[in-house]
Amino acid sequence: MRLDVRTLIAVGALAGLGVAALADWWEVRWADGVTPAGSAGIPGTAGSGGLAAILPAVVLAAMLATLTLGRGGRRVVGLVALGAGLGMAWLGIAGPLPTPAVVEQHVALATLGGDWALSVLGAPRAYGVIGLLVAAASALLVARPPAKRAPGVRKASGEVTDPLASWKAMDDGQDPTDDEGVRA
Repeated sequence: MRLDVRTLIAVGALAGLGVAALADWWEVRWADGVTPAGSAGIPGTAGSGGLAAILPAVVLAAMLATLTLGRGGRRVVGLVALGAGLGMAWLGIAGPLPTPAVVEQHVALATLGGDWALSVLGAPRAYGVIGLLVAAASALLVARPPAKRAPGVRKASGEVTDPLASWKAMDDGQDPTDDEGVRA
């Protein structure tokens, strides 16, 4: 059984959504002199303004669209998924740090304020690698030769002379899918 490239892209996008929503991308440590020093994690969705979750969602929507499109449409949607995958890679590997306002919001949940330091964890790099894999699989979708017709899918054998003939045959008690002359 041959694995469809769209399955790989969808799995990558789901993994990207998981890393964006569930994993902490940055760790903020604080010490204000009043409360004990502490730390908190900032997830990718909070630190990127939601972009870390939007890009994999775009990829998933693109893969759903490929289920109904023909060869040309699949290639266009593959380019969209390729762009979103490259965006995921950039965001994870070289993306910006969260704004000070976002960091201070997380610090304010645990303490009154004070000095804080931000450090990058491994999740953004994993997200970037997932983005590269999604982009590579999307490039395969764009470059893939057209798929052959599935067995059992055939064009209509004859031309329809009267579009209402099937309905008229059913009204007369005949099965229009049977050979001529056979009554239901």
